[in-house]
Amino acid sequence: MPAPESISVIYDGDCRFCTRALRAIQRLDPRGIVQLYDSHASELVADRFPMLAGADFDQAMFAVTTQGTVFRGYFAFKEILRRLPLTWPLLLFFYIPGADAVGPRVYAWVARNRRRLGCTTETCDLPTPRSGRTPGAQ
Repeated sequence: MPAPESISVIYDGDCRFCTRALRAIQRLDPRGIVQLYDSHASELVADRFPMLAGADFDQAMFAVTTQGTVFRGYFAFKEILRRLPLTWPLLLFFYIPGADAVGPRVYAWVARNRRRLGCTTETCDLPTPRSGRTPGAQ
């Protein structure tokens, strides 16, 4: 069986909840398939992933394949799990009929509530629509 292709994951490195979740994924990735990039390293991210210009890193993580295919949020998480053999049992939940309709809503709920789920720093607060801040703006 050929080794799974690597995948780059761009995430909010200031979010402790996000960082802890991705560190758990790394522990299930002994071959180093998942490459993590903090979205706050803006020059590196802009140079390496020009297709993510204007991406809303405050709202979701992004996964980019070596071919340049971009996955956002729930679908990024699903793609990460698909590439890691140790996480394949979890994929069963992602292939239940209707999962792709419900999954993005669950992901969005988690993103909105990440402070209550273990992110205690102020940088984990998501901007509200009234804040005037454009998602993805630095």
